Amino acid sequence: MTEITLNENDPALALAEAAVERREAARPRRLHLGMSTAGRCPRQQWLTWLWASNEGLKYKSLAAIDDGNRGEDVIAARIQLASDLTLMTRDPETGRQFEVVDAGGHVRGHMDGVIYHHPSAPKTPHVWECKVVADKRLAEFRKIKARDGQKATLRQWNFVYWVQAQLYMLYGGYRRHWTVVASAGCRDWDACRTDLERDEAEYFAERLRSMVEHVDEMPERISETPNALDCRWCDVRGICHEGAAVAVNCRTCRHARPVDGPQWHCGLHDEILDVEKQAAGCGDHDLREAMR
Repeated sequence: MTEITLNENDPALALAEAAVERREAARPRRLHLGMSTAGRCPRQQWLTWLWASNEGLKYKSLAAIDDGNRGEDVIAARIQLASDLTLMTRDPETGRQFEVVDAGGHVRGHMDGVIYHHPSAPKTPHVWECKVVADKRLAEFRKIKARDGQKATLRQWNFVYWVQAQLYMLYGGYRRHWTVVASAGCRDWDACRTDLERDEAEYFAERLRSMVEHVDEMPERISETPNALDCRWCDVRGICHEGAAVAVNCRTCRHARPVDGPQWHCGLHDEILDVEKQAAGCGDHDLREAMR
């Protein structure tokens, strides 16, 4: 019998995937340093914040993000059915997502919510975060939780998520964090609570502030080996390890400085740069020394 090999991509699906990538490329770029990625390589954060690369996210990454966002709404709605719990996903003062800010607005974090009356500590409000992951990652989470206990789980399972939790607690004024981990499709879930470790939270907060205050200083990278796990799939690997060209825009120019607002100021032309001007750059672009 002749073996039939199916195409990896249906042509209609391929068109849809390309459309998703184009839609993402057309959206405004992130303006701030995100606390959600503070546990990653500091050089990656710095280069991404300064728009050093024009490389956009691919479909699979965008689909995972979309799945996580939709899953968060599903999980929140289920938790809110429990009458003994109070889960707030919007700040009552603003009507928007809970936000924490530092460094003149250049450092920001957006919390999924705050939960009150958790049965394990009913008098202590917890920052709430939801993570939607593959079944294998959920199984790893459970294995660590069974072995090390829930308070040690998040750090061992995903260090980036743990740093995010620490910063949200620090800036939000909380002492506890509750992470709900759900499988893709939200058919299964588990959770852990995490305590604030103030000294370590302050360390990462200062590292973020330092990137803003010393914008011309390139931070250390997580590895000197481009084939290291964290570097292998990094979207700025080409610039960091392989000498790829840096994108031309105001953020990669030595004349531009972050100022409170958050805004950017051009010292050469003495003007505040709106987002469109930052992205476009100008003929006087002069690459930051650290990027050369």
